[in-house]
Amino acid sequence: MEFTKRLKSAFPWKMFWLLLLLLLTCNLSERITDAQDADIVSSCSRYKKSVFDKQDGYSFLFPSAPITYKTLDTCHSYTPLIVDGTPADPKEFPHMARLGNRNDNNVTNWFCGGTLISNRLVLTAAHCLYSESGEINVVRLGELDFDSDQDDAEPEDFGVRNTTEHPDFKYPVLYNDIALVELDRGVRFSVYKHPACLPFNDGERYSSFVAAGWGQTSFAGAHSSKLRKVKLNGFRSNCLQSDDVEELPSGYNATTQMCVGSAQNKDTCNGDSGGPLLTYHEEYPCMYHVMGITSLGIGCGTPNVPSLYTRVHSYLNWLKQEMAKIS
Repeated sequence: MEFTKRLKSAFPWKMFWLLLLLLLTCNLSERITDAQDADIVSSCSRYKKSVFDKQDGYSFLFPSAPITYKTLDTCHSYTPLIVDGTPADPKEFPHMARLGNRNDNNVTNWFCGGTLISNRLVLTAAHCLYSESGEINVVRLGELDFDSDQDDAEPEDFGVRNTTEHPDFKYPVLYNDIALVELDRGVRFSVYKHPACLPFNDGERYSSFVAAGWGQTSFAGAHSSKLRKVKLNGFRSNCLQSDDVEELPSGYNATTQMCVGSAQNKDTCNGDSGGPLLTYHEEYPCMYHVMGITSLGIGCGTPNVPSLYTRVHSYLNWLKQEMAKIS
């Protein structure tokens, strides 16, 4: 009888140590995950502070009074996400890039979008490197309306030093549709030009996103001269049946792709390829996370037929390795 009591009393302690070990393991795993992304979090904060934190100096009105500096945070939000596609506000998407080919006659054919993610690198779709218009040799940052020089913008063109597609991208198949464009010089950050943040999570927690670009506003229509934005919704598991899509022979890959669209005729379209799918930064209303890269659509703007975006979070390790080579 005494032996049985000892066994019963020992059992809770055994369970206690097992639970404690499990909790410690979970916490260690969480800390490791956080540590892996700590550089991404800190770089995002640095970008924000370098552009939006202003030092204001003042002193008391007596001789040799010391100057005291106060930090002013000029970070503020823009127009909330709206359903209808509409022109972007000035300085609303300072990370937006437009990619093109400039020929020997100084004529430029713009054909893809991109996202500035550091002072030298633009994130885009790998299939943009295979354009029939030629190689990407020019990138424009700070633009708003290509047909106006009176808009509140500071456009600047950059040459291209190098392009790097993901090693597992096999054109014309559109899995791993992600690439980096290295600019020929560093970008001087301002309210018109500065990077978007890389994602802190895989994006599944968000129900809505914003896409931006200069692409066609309708299927087979003309490209927009004005940067436009549109609110889109995540379809999660209710994705399009892509088994018959030639570019996706194995169908939709939920790990490396995002399925995003609208119940209305709102969508990205031709010319938006490579551009960003965005969410707002939870702490900094002036900053965005680039969650996806515009990759593949079925037509443009067909209700409840979503487009596919490369899930950026799945490629953070590769991105950090490539970014380290530049810095």
